[in-house]
Amino acid sequence: MKKTVIIIMSLFLAAAVQAQGYRTLEIRGGYFNPKDAQTGLILGSVYGISFDERVSLGLGMDFFYRDYTKETVIAQEISESGLVISEVARSVEYKTTFLPISLNLDIRFPTQRYLNWYVGGSITYELLFNSENNYVDGVKEHRFYSGFGWMSRAGLELLIGSRSAVFLEAVYNSCKVGGNKEMKEGLPVWKEVNMTGLGFRTGVRLDIF
Repeated sequence: MKKTVIIIMSLFLAAAVQAQGYRTLEIRGGYFNPKDAQTGLILGSVYGISFDERVSLGLGMDFFYRDYTKETVIAQEISESGLVISEVARSVEYKTTFLPISLNLDIRFPTQRYLNWYVGGSITYELLFNSENNYVDGVKEHRFYSGFGWMSRAGLELLIGSRSAVFLEAVYNSCKVGGNKEMKEGLPVWKEVNMTGLGFRTGVRLDIF
């Protein structure tokens, strides 16, 4: 099922790119606050096609990364020159990488000559990679989660040239990614992470023909 949907998304975009219109490239970045992870920086891009001045379709990918370490000062010494030197021990280290892949449809509503507001929706397939290194307990684990979801966004776009614009938008992502599925006492059991949350992004959109 997952492979089928991904293939359909790819074919749909490929067919759209063959249609009449001009190509677009969107580069964006901002902050994302998911329910089951800490707030962090998210970066991404979208490549697609604008059918006219109002409707565009694109395939995008975003990158979200967070890490956490627990460190403790276990000793200190002061040199003859008065320099304080600390000996630090790291007990725990976590790394989380989140990659939402999206098929995006945007609709623009011109309000002034150089200003548009827009709304958009996306079908997403989202990947989450998590690693844990617990030096105290000697535990080192790598986990992978995935799942389908959707996004919505709304924002303002300021035209700065004949083929370029900058934008500011709010984004809502809805998705629970799951993994490590197994059978326990005859029941299917799995682990999941709720990556639903709100984000804010800014970026630039270029018409590259």
